[in-house]
Amino acid sequence: MLKKLLVAIDGSEYSWRALEYAGAVAKMTGGELVVLTVAKDGLTHTPSLPLEGELAGDVNEPAMQVGNEVLGAAKHLLDKQGIPCSYTLVIGSRPAPEIIKCCRKEHCDTIVIGTRGFGAIEGLFKNSVSHIVIENSPVPVIVIK
Repeated sequence: MLKKLLVAIDGSEYSWRALEYAGAVAKMTGGELVVLTVAKDGLTHTPSLPLEGELAGDVNEPAMQVGNEVLGAAKHLLDKQGIPCSYTLVIGSRPAPEIIKCCRKEHCDTIVIGTRGFGAIEGLFKNSVSHIVIENSPVPVIVIK
C-alpha cells in the first residue's frame, strides 16, 4: 500500500496541497506517483504557466493547453524531489469517473485528491468530485483539505 499513488490535480489550491502531500508520502514510502488532470472540453485558454516540452504534444485545443500547463507545473514541482512520476491528461467533462478509470488502468493502490471542504449534504448537491471518487473508488482515498 502507498507504493503507487494516483494524485488528481486541477490547478486549484486544494489540488496543489494534494500533490504536495502525495509527493511527501511517495518520498517516505519509496513509491511512485501517477499525476492526472482531467481538462474539460470547451475551456477557453488563458496562458499563465510555461508548457513543458515533453508534455506539450498537439496543443491546438484550449483544453489540451490548460491540461498541459497544469501538468507542466506539477512536473516542475516534482522534478526537484526525485520522485518517479508519470503524467496523464484526459479530456472529458466528468472528472470522477476518469480518476477511477485511470486508477484501475495504472494499478494504483491509493488515490490522493483535494477538496474544497463542502459538508456531506452540500457536497452531494454540488456533485463533489471528491465525494463521487470516495463512493466509487476500488482503493483507499486520501482527501486533503
